Amino acid sequence: MASRPDWFSLDTGETVVWEGAPRVRRVLPAVVAATLWIALLAAGAVLAGRTLVLSTPVVVGGAVLLALPAVAGVAWRYLRTVNVEYVLTDRNCYRKRGVLSTSVTRVGLADVERTALHKDVWGRLFDYGAVSISTAGTDGVDLRFTDLDDPETLRDELRRLVGAERGSGLAAASSGPAGAGLDAATADTLLTEFGALRAAADRLDREVSDG
Repeated sequence: MASRPDWFSLDTGETVVWEGAPRVRRVLPAVVAATLWIALLAAGAVLAGRTLVLSTPVVVGGAVLLALPAVAGVAWRYLRTVNVEYVLTDRNCYRKRGVLSTSVTRVGLADVERTALHKDVWGRLFDYGAVSISTAGTDGVDLRFTDLDDPETLRDELRRLVGAERGSGLAAASSGPAGAGLDAATADTLLTEFGALRAAADRLDREVSDG
């Protein structure tokens, strides 16, 4: 991708591969619960106005005060959802979240040990879920991308990049001094010395056996 979020900076040569965010539809259960609660309060206010000796402003004011926490809860959940962003590059995984302040978590692809796809019953029906990332040396989950539409796309791309990162690491290690090949002259010298050591060991073994 050519776009880049403004809440983090790329390393030299790093490229954004995938961007995503939680589904805004995750707020729907809170909206439904708040709507039912407000409808119940409205019905209670009407009933109270008819059966109790209370003025209409008092009944309405009480219902509004009881409804405010539900409305605030929906608004807060919505803000928390829209302020989460996920980014996958060819080197790192990033998660940004926070309403009043911003928190960014980064996991390097070179450190990724396990990836897992999680879907509940509703996720299987409507094709959404979460992808968790664990690094070497940890038993838990280091980073989780939650409530994603089509999470298989991210999981497959993540596995491909992790495999490519491991392959490049192995290639770099094999091309280093420790993995450099021996030239022919050195190999011949080592074989000659090994043969002499083997012959000396055989002679010593025979002398011990004869003695």
